[in-house]
Amino acid sequence: MDAEQIARNDAIFRDANERIGEAARTVGREEQVPFICECADPSCRDIVRLTLREYEDVRSSPTRFVVVPEHEGDRDDASEVVARRSGYLVVEKVGRAGEVAAELDPRTD
Repeated sequence: MDAEQIARNDAIFRDANERIGEAARTVGREEQVPFICECADPSCRDIVRLTLREYEDVRSSPTRFVVVPEHEGDRDDASEVVARRSGYLVVEKVGRAGEVAAELDPRTD
């Protein structure tokens, strides 16, 4: 899988999580929210639990994604771990994958 496809796969999960976050905000959910792992594996359906504040912290950069531990490797150095939290990791897409991730960020339309 090339860097561009990795970023596109991650962006699909990020888009779904944006909708999950919107729904949680709408109902005023304060506790942890079940988000989908934003790794590059298109078959992954693992859940990562974060508060909305924690998710917003990850989303403060268009090249950062939340993944479950052990899902950080893309097999081609398209990302690097930038934070380790309880129950999840924050990875940042680099190189071409980072460029594509930023282009596909729904918050920068």
